Amino acid sequence: MAKPKYVIVVGIDYSAASERALEEAFTLGATKHGVQLHVVNVRSAPNDTSPAEPNSLPPWRYWASELHEYVARKVAAFQATAGAPPFEHLHTHQRMNDPAQELAQLALNVGADLVVLGTHEWHSESPSRPGSVANIVTRLAPCPVLVVRRKAMLSPVAAPEPHASTHS
Repeated sequence: MAKPKYVIVVGIDYSAASERALEEAFTLGATKHGVQLHVVNVRSAPNDTSPAEPNSLPPWRYWASELHEYVARKVAAFQATAGAPPFEHLHTHQRMNDPAQELAQLALNVGADLVVLGTHEWHSESPSRPGSVANIVTRLAPCPVLVVRRKAMLSPVAAPEPHASTHS
């Protein structure tokens, strides 16, 4: 009996935060057998009022091609540095409209076991902010959501002083 695939959906927007999410998805994917990785980018619908250049691709086709090439470069770099075997099942998805809705819908459509996405917490968007993509995906996704953020640079916290106990 074949082992079922482990399906990971990772959302990217070409930011440093999404690069961390993509790297984390690659790392997780490399630890499991038969992983199916779905990388998705969501953009606003193109403005149809701008004149198209002759012989140019429609914006969504250009974006899909850009996404595929970007992911191929990132996968090659990851495999070269991590010494990981190629991903057997890697898919790219270019979507339009609301990022949170599209990520959750794709996760449902592909039977995702995990959604991975980055957060821009230092730009006032954090997982706890009600309107953040991370927060909405966490509520809508049909599976666990891993929100990848940069490591915090916290100041060391002093250990509490032990209390002297008095017994009568």
